Amino acid sequence: MKPVKKAVNPACISEKVIRLLEIYTLIAQNKFPSLALLMERFHVSKRTIFRYLELINIIDPIEYDKEKDGYKFTAGDRIKKPALNNEELQAILAAGESVSHLGSVFKEDFLKIVMRTFTLRDIQNDKHPIVVKAPDAVFSIKIESILKILLACIQEKRAVEIIYNARHSKELTKRIIDPYVVVLYEGIWILVGYCHLRKTIRSFALDRIMEIKERNLYFNAQPDFDLKAYLSTPWGIVDGKEARIKVRFKKEISDYILRKDKWHSSEKRTVLPNGDVELSFTVAGVDEIKRWIYSWLPHAEVIRPRWFREQIKKELSAAISSHS
Repeated sequence: MKPVKKAVNPACISEKVIRLLEIYTLIAQNKFPSLALLMERFHVSKRTIFRYLELINIIDPIEYDKEKDGYKFTAGDRIKKPALNNEELQAILAAGESVSHLGSVFKEDFLKIVMRTFTLRDIQNDKHPIVVKAPDAVFSIKIESILKILLACIQEKRAVEIIYNARHSKELTKRIIDPYVVVLYEGIWILVGYCHLRKTIRSFALDRIMEIKERNLYFNAQPDFDLKAYLSTPWGIVDGKEARIKVRFKKEISDYILRKDKWHSSEKRTVLPNGDVELSFTVAGVDEIKRWIYSWLPHAEVIRPRWFREQIKKELSAAISSHS
């Protein structure tokens, strides 16, 4: 596995975007901002300002001008870039809020792109009305390393070899995967690709990949693979042991169940004479559909398989006992 630098914890980056853009703009406008001015303006330490200046220096080299007592671009005047008004800034910040949930592998690249593309007009305040409420991506140094390898191999249409620890079996298996796409699903990074071991399209949680390495094998995606259809299901993205599930819903909520044409691509439905509705699905793993079934309680009942029905009964009994 390729070594990577230490990962940064994902966090809201809107304030950082504003500060970096302001500093960059001040330098671009030849206002020669000093260290003292920047510390006073943003109410932060000298160390924090130096971090901002270091990041700007990576994008466009800067230097200290002794005569002006401030910073300037080494190459002189910069090419004029489009300026952002407040409305455009809000759109950039909303995008930044979304990126902040993805982790440091994308966060720093986002900041660099913004600074290379735009300058900033005067901002009245550093508050903005848009907050993106989404689960933070499960992230670690290992996942960042895996992501970088996968993104490069997806672009090159190059296979990877992984050691995978399946959640349902706890067994380690070596697999060669043609990586198609990486999906962020409910805070979990998922690799979707063709598995040479199973001879079909499978999905793999990145946090379950124990090892990964690039292979000198190049591929073309399966011509009949429809990513949009694959991702359209509300559950079954995270790979697991295949199961055929039948669930019965009481007539009191039948209208809510039937208002959607299909809950899953494998679905078969039956409306019973008493008004109840039965849905049958074939899913890869039951953890996700289990949460969906729980959301319909007490009007949902698992009919089969028996082991799944018993598993739910046991979990519900334990929950009741813990609250009694």
